[in-house]
Amino acid sequence: MAIYQNGKNLWLYQGDTGNILFSGLPMDKAYTVYMSIFDEDGEKIIKEITATSFNQATGVATFVVDEDASNSLQVGEFTYALKICSDGSEDTVIPETKLEDGVYSQEAAPSFIVYPKRVEGD
Repeated sequence: MAIYQNGKNLWLYQGDTGNILFSGLPMDKAYTVYMSIFDEDGEKIIKEITATSFNQATGVATFVVDEDASNSLQVGEFTYALKICSDGSEDTVIPETKLEDGVYSQEAAPSFIVYPKRVEGD
Protein backbone atom coordinates (compact mmCIF):
# COMPACT_ATOMS: atom_id res chain seq x y z
CA MET A 1 0.00 0.00 0.00
CA ALA A 2 1.72 3.16 -1.17
CA ILE A 3 -1.05 5.72 -0.98
CA TYR A 4 -0.66 7.75 2.17
CA GLN A 5 -3.28 9.56 4.21
CA ASN A 6 -3.09 12.26 6.86
CA GLY A 7 -6.62 13.03 8.01
CA LYS A 8 -8.48 13.49 4.72
CA ASN A 9 -5.35 14.52 2.78
CA LEU A 10 -3.85 11.96 0.35
CA TRP A 11 -0.53 11.62 -1.43
CA LEU A 12 1.32 9.11 -3.59
CA TYR A 13 4.27 8.66 -5.93
CA GLN A 14 3.58 8.17 -9.63
CA GLY A 15 3.57 4.46 -10.43
CA ASP A 16 2.67 3.33 -6.91
CA THR A 17 -0.49 1.34 -6.29
CA GLY A 18 -2.97 0.97 -3.47
CA ASN A 19 -6.52 1.38 -2.24
CA ILE A 20 -8.31 4.48 -1.04
CA LEU A 21 -11.22 3.82 1.32
CA PHE A 22 -13.94 6.27 2.32
CA SER A 23 -16.19 5.35 5.22
CA GLY A 24 -19.23 7.00 6.74
CA LEU A 25 -21.09 7.33 3.44
CA PRO A 26 -24.90 7.15 3.43
CA MET A 27 -26.22 3.58 3.39
CA ASP A 28 -29.76 4.28 2.19
CA LYS A 29 -29.08 3.47 -1.51
CA ALA A 30 -26.70 1.48 -3.69
CA TYR A 31 -24.55 4.45 -4.68
CA THR A 32 -22.02 4.80 -7.44
CA VAL A 33 -19.16 6.79 -5.91
CA TYR A 34 -16.81 9.08 -7.84
CA MET A 35 -13.61 10.82 -6.80
CA SER A 36 -12.14 13.64 -8.83
CA ILE A 37 -8.70 15.18 -8.55
CA PHE A 38 -9.08 18.90 -9.07
CA ASP A 39 -6.52 21.53 -10.13
CA GLU A 40 -7.52 24.64 -8.16
CA ASP A 41 -5.18 26.89 -10.18
CA GLY A 42 -6.57 25.77 -13.54
CA GLU A 43 -10.07 25.29 -12.09
CA LYS A 44 -10.53 21.93 -13.78
CA ILE A 45 -10.88 18.25 -13.04
CA ILE A 46 -7.67 16.50 -14.08
CA LYS A 47 -8.76 12.93 -13.30
CA GLU A 48 -11.97 11.24 -12.21
CA ILE A 49 -12.22 7.65 -11.04
CA THR A 50 -15.14 5.45 -10.04
CA ALA A 51 -15.10 3.40 -6.86
CA THR A 52 -14.33 -0.25 -7.50
CA SER A 53 -16.91 -1.13 -4.86
CA PHE A 54 -19.45 0.43 -2.53
CA ASN A 55 -20.66 -1.64 0.42
CA GLN A 56 -24.16 -0.38 1.19
CA ALA A 57 -24.26 -2.29 4.51
CA THR A 58 -21.18 -0.48 5.86
CA GLY A 59 -21.14 2.79 3.87
CA VAL A 60 -17.59 2.14 2.65
CA ALA A 61 -16.39 2.93 -0.88
CA THR A 62 -13.11 1.48 -2.15
CA PHE A 63 -11.06 2.95 -4.97
CA VAL A 64 -8.31 0.72 -6.38
CA VAL A 65 -5.46 2.72 -7.90
CA ASP A 66 -3.37 0.60 -10.25
CA GLU A 67 0.00 1.44 -11.81
CA ASP A 68 -1.49 2.81 -15.03
CA ALA A 69 -3.85 5.17 -13.17
CA SER A 70 -1.06 6.30 -10.87
CA ASN A 71 1.36 6.89 -13.75
CA SER A 72 -1.27 8.92 -15.60
CA LEU A 73 -1.42 11.52 -12.83
CA GLN A 74 0.59 14.67 -13.35
CA VAL A 75 2.97 15.73 -10.59
CA GLY A 76 1.63 18.50 -8.40
CA GLU A 77 -0.49 19.62 -5.48
CA PHE A 78 -4.21 19.31 -6.09
CA THR A 79 -7.42 18.83 -4.13
CA TYR A 80 -10.05 16.13 -4.44
CA ALA A 81 -13.80 15.78 -4.12
CA LEU A 82 -16.15 12.83 -3.60
CA LYS A 83 -19.63 12.48 -5.09
CA ILE A 84 -22.33 9.85 -4.54
CA CYS A 85 -24.87 9.17 -7.28
CA SER A 86 -28.07 7.10 -7.39
CA ASP A 87 -31.39 7.22 -9.24
CA GLY A 88 -30.62 10.54 -10.95
CA SER A 89 -29.40 12.31 -7.82
CA GLU A 90 -25.83 13.54 -7.42
CA ASP A 91 -24.45 14.77 -4.11
CA THR A 92 -20.95 16.03 -3.37
CA VAL A 93 -20.05 14.77 0.11
CA ILE A 94 -16.38 15.91 0.20
CA PRO A 95 -15.77 18.78 0.61
CA GLU A 96 -18.71 18.90 2.98
CA THR A 97 -21.24 21.72 2.94
CA LYS A 98 -23.12 22.36 6.19
CA LEU A 99 -26.15 24.39 7.18
CA GLU A 100 -25.80 25.78 10.70
CA ASP A 101 -28.11 28.44 12.13
CA GLY A 102 -29.40 29.25 8.65
CA VAL A 103 -25.92 29.81 7.21
CA TYR A 104 -24.21 27.53 4.69
CA SER A 105 -20.49 26.87 5.07
CA GLN A 106 -18.15 24.70 3.05
CA GLU A 107 -15.09 22.96 4.42
CA ALA A 108 -11.86 23.32 2.46
CA ALA A 109 -11.24 20.60 -0.10
CA PRO A 110 -8.64 18.08 1.09
CA SER A 111 -5.25 17.84 -0.60
CA PHE A 112 -4.21 15.24 -3.16
CA ILE A 113 -0.47 15.42 -3.82
CA VAL A 114 1.33 13.51 -6.56
CA TYR A 115 5.10 13.17 -6.29
CA PRO A 116 7.31 12.15 -9.23
CA LYS A 117 8.19 8.50 -9.64
CA ARG A 118 11.43 7.67 -7.77
CA VAL A 119 12.03 4.10 -8.94
CA GLU A 120 10.75 1.91 -11.80
CA GLY A 121 10.45 -1.54 -10.20
CA ASP A 122 9.02 -4.47 -12.20
